[in-house]
Amino acid sequence: MPALQSLKKQLRGIRSTRKLTKAMKTVATVKFSQLNAVYGQYSAYALECLRVYENHSSALLATVPAADPTAPPAVVVMAANKGLCGGFNAEVLGFALEKIRELGEHLLFACGKQAVAYFREKEIPMEDSRIFADVPEYERSSELLDELAAMRREGKISRVYVIYPHYSNMMVQTPTMFEMFPEPGEEGDVEPLFIPAKETVVQKAAKTIFRAMFHRFVLETATGAQAATLMTMRSAYDTATEYCEQLEGEINRKRQSTVTADVLETAGEREE
Repeated sequence: MPALQSLKKQLRGIRSTRKLTKAMKTVATVKFSQLNAVYGQYSAYALECLRVYENHSSALLATVPAADPTAPPAVVVMAANKGLCGGFNAEVLGFALEKIRELGEHLLFACGKQAVAYFREKEIPMEDSRIFADVPEYERSSELLDELAAMRREGKISRVYVIYPHYSNMMVQTPTMFEMFPEPGEEGDVEPLFIPAKETVVQKAAKTIFRAMFHRFVLETATGAQAATLMTMRSAYDTATEYCEQLEGEINRKRQSTVTADVLETAGEREE
């Protein structure tokens, strides 16, 4: 009997866990659906901006010159605001730590509560930190990019590296490092017609395109975090359900064994 009572106590605990993980799975599903819809709509626009950037990179990059090429690079590291998303944060932050050590001198910009906490624990100085909403706002990410562009023009930083978890699908988010303002390469042979003037168009286009590219990284981080959370909660719920079924089966077997033993004992007493 003590063993049966212990099993019942375990079952109550696992059922409570299953109830909690089911609720968290439901919340994660809703948030992921919301973010995935936003990301899906925005990514098409961001990809078009990237196409324009690739065709006219020299002209666009000229609007964000590095006043001092010897200045330290800026490193923007993006992670989730919350844990409970498997190895999502650990992978991107471990990757970031490795790249930061390779770069040596740098100015660190941490985005996301998990990134801020991680670098504080590692005692790595941060130039600044930003916490974006669960559904990141374009204006908030643009503020950070505009600040980085200004620091580059003022000679406070040289290169700008963004480390983020590239979102492929619900199962795959790959830590990636992207350079926002690389050295200009060669452009195509076609020179477009600029109206009203090339300088005006390029200045406005550069700000819009760079903001779009940067915001896409922020959205990928948020979407990947919610996808990882959903998969983790789904796995936890399935595991709890499976364990509940095992415990229920074990309890039923012990009950049946006890009943059978009682029946045999009663039958033996009557025969005597």
